[in-house]
Amino acid sequence: MTLTYGFFGEDEGQGRFLEQYLLKIAALYPVEFQAHAWYSKKFKGLNNKGVDKGFREAWLAGFGQAQYRLDCLFVGRDLDAATSSIQAERLKWFADQIAGIDRSDWKASTIFILPMQCIEHWLLALQRHADGKLAKDCRGLESIVNESVKREVYEEHSRLPAEQTKDELVAELAAGLDIAWLADVSESFRLFHQDVSNYLSARLPI
Repeated sequence: MTLTYGFFGEDEGQGRFLEQYLLKIAALYPVEFQAHAWYSKKFKGLNNKGVDKGFREAWLAGFGQAQYRLDCLFVGRDLDAATSSIQAERLKWFADQIAGIDRSDWKASTIFILPMQCIEHWLLALQRHADGKLAKDCRGLESIVNESVKREVYEEHSRLPAEQTKDELVAELAAGLDIAWLADVSESFRLFHQDVSNYLSARLPI
């Protein structure tokens, strides 16, 4: 089965991570995810405020406009906090924006990418995994402040050749994604992966 998806998120880095994740998913399920050719060029969040402001319009267009008609929509937003309730609060906020629209099928096909703090926390875990760190040594990374994590991912390890962009580094780190391992060390990734698994279980034939 081929599923056409759209991505509406904060930045290209989230989109690059998603691309690599979906390639890994295709090895686990009889499915191929294909990005819509135009959707993500039209709808860009650019930052967390942009995602919040543009979500309803992007959501309605992705599922409702004939030129898109997505099978599923991934919405990416960094939570920029590490409190236990922040993810549930943000999910409720998104749900409230579309509460008056009677399309349960569209809502069930919307999957949120909500890294605790920021996407770089997932990348740092993957970076440490590649360096041979054990899972037990990587749990709790989501409590580290954003600035320190971004510095470690992009600067301290000097992983960026002059010609390599940050988005390319994201793709490189995500290409080494071990889904089960990251789900073990990151609660926010585990919840995202669980949502994808639930979506596919409902869509794919038994």
